[in-house]
Amino acid sequence: MKNVGISKYIIKSSQGNLQQTLKSVKNQQTKISTKTIESLMEDVILPYFLFDNEVEDNQDSIYEELRELVSELVLELDAVQRKSTAIIIGTSIIDWYTINAIQDTLYNKKAYSSKKHSIDSFAKKLSQEFGLNDFTMTINTACTSSANAMLEAANLINASIFKNVIIIGAEVFSSIMNKGFNSMQLLSSSSQKPFDKNCDGMILGEGFAGVLLSNENCLWSLEGGVNCSNSENITAASESGLEFVQVMNLALENTKIDAKDITALKAHATSTSSNDSAEINAITQVFKKGIDFTCVKPYIGHTLGACGVLELVLFMACIDDGFIPKTPSFHNPMSSELKPLNENKQCSSGTFMCNYFGFGGNNASLIIKKEAV
Repeated sequence: MKNVGISKYIIKSSQGNLQQTLKSVKNQQTKISTKTIESLMEDVILPYFLFDNEVEDNQDSIYEELRELVSELVLELDAVQRKSTAIIIGTSIIDWYTINAIQDTLYNKKAYSSKKHSIDSFAKKLSQEFGLNDFTMTINTACTSSANAMLEAANLINASIFKNVIIIGAEVFSSIMNKGFNSMQLLSSSSQKPFDKNCDGMILGEGFAGVLLSNENCLWSLEGGVNCSNSENITAASESGLEFVQVMNLALENTKIDAKDITALKAHATSTSSNDSAEINAITQVFKKGIDFTCVKPYIGHTLGACGVLELVLFMACIDDGFIPKTPSFHNPMSSELKPLNENKQCSSGTFMCNYFGFGGNNASLIIKKEAV
């Protein structure tokens, strides 16, 4: 894969817009809400990174949020450039009518009945509204959804099919998703503690993010990456982290970059014991001489399908501001040999690996680069 330029990026997280989110990371002042998760046994109230404005199950609100992102990303593109611009959405949001039908069947004892309406209809509507190419795609591979959208976009640009591709990551509160994670005891009742012996699960979050990939040279570039589907079981990797080792090594091979040339790594870090221990074991095997690494989920939550783009953009924004962010809520290391950054580290350029290890064994690793100026 040849590298492609990252010409523009934008986010909206539970902390606010890009500048507000960056400020919350720098000042270590993140706001978090709570959400009631319904259960067949007993409802629970859990921490949750929520937007200030309610967008849950509100299709019009979701479309307006996506519309604002796309509007900003295409602002400088003329009509001809827009016709050579595709749009790909990465999300774990599924068909709304299907969700409602399932919930009515399970909880309201109604007969199952549903009609089709997926988020892919938003991609089509956005392409028409902004005069983009008719080609659209929506990818749903759990936590790797928008990371895989980045890889697919790069392939389309490298094949000279499009000059630009907009990639959107989108995630809002999903009742059925939360019920599932809660039933598997994967949600924390306190705080996310990545790579900590006392970690007790994820805190989910809402988020929207977008990037514009281009065939032009840019300060930031997506050097390449890889996606692999491999897991010990549907919820966890093997303790050795063999699956994660494979995807990181393949990403390095595909980009012809040596592990020693990676400046720092953004880990996936779900704060679940099995996956965090597998990831720390994998990082130790790939980066035998050590590596500076961090994670950003404690600032914005685990945004599932949006995290591929959202975490990438937030990490890039930190580098553009001159630092690699520390990993908060980390006190009792899983590994005595390798620990995430416990202080912000000065950095304004370099080559970085970003990992996304998804539910069901869909794993992706992206490598991005920022030229020194």
